[in-house]
Amino acid sequence: MRLAAPKPAPRYEDRLILFIDFLGFKEIVGTTVSDSTALSRLIDALNEIGSMGDTPAASSQRVTQFSDSVVLSYAVNEKSGVFWMINEIALTVISLVFRGYLLRGAVTIGQLYHEDRHVVGPAMVAAVEMESKVACFPRVIVDPAVIQLARRHRREGHSAHEEEQYVRSFISEDADGHLFIDYVSWNSVVAVAGAEDEHYPEYLRRLSAMIGAGLAHTDVRVAQKYLWLYPRYIEVLKSFADMPSDHPYRIQSRECCEAIVNLPAFKKLARETKRRVKDTKKMKLPLKRTKPKKVVSGSR
Repeated sequence: MRLAAPKPAPRYEDRLILFIDFLGFKEIVGTTVSDSTALSRLIDALNEIGSMGDTPAASSQRVTQFSDSVVLSYAVNEKSGVFWMINEIALTVISLVFRGYLLRGAVTIGQLYHEDRHVVGPAMVAAVEMESKVACFPRVIVDPAVIQLARRHRREGHSAHEEEQYVRSFISEDADGHLFIDYVSWNSVVAVAGAEDEHYPEYLRRLSAMIGAGLAHTDVRVAQKYLWLYPRYIEVLKSFADMPSDHPYRIQSRECCEAIVNLPAFKKLARETKRRVKDTKKMKLPLKRTKPKKVVSGSR
């Protein structure tokens, strides 16, 4: 009887890794217990996030989904691997906003063992810690080392600068210095990610509904996350309100402009939420549930 040849010992590889999951998943699940429609929406959304990488952009691509979390990784030497991963993230985040969900995650580089059944390694630990302790808000943050990786392993015919610019077209720098994937501005959603211009007002309307509900949340820890998103939303509204009447875009897409300008600004609600957060910090107590004052959610 022949003995089977021993399997090669598992080894770490240097890989580009994304760890991403739903914001507020526990509360989302709570809504599905007595609402079959909510459960159906959630399953569709889980299928959506799980489909990341269904059309592999690289031969070394690996994808693992467990509950609401997804790990996507590439070998670091994949040409334009960074671009394709950031592009995949942006499309998924935007699609989930349309479905009524926000995501949080992190992209980094490091040693990883990622096969069909297992994903483990220092890079996995780092990505999870970045998502939970650094990203904090509904954003996907990007390790600056990832930008340098894009410069080294670029598409044939691209200079290092050109490849970096393609990657950075999806990315903004936050006030805390962290890079994150922009999913609010017209430029990122329409011009870069390729969403239909005529659907952008509806996209913002759905985003505004989540912001309004988030700011009014009784748990100040939750409301604070939406305070991060709120100014980015307001910046978009202001940019359209300030657009000159003779601007080519306003002339061409007048209905879109008017729909965006007329979205709720939540000024009173945002002020009240900021006050609740500030008062809680003054008391030097853990952020907890507090009832916001009754505010008309659509007030401007």
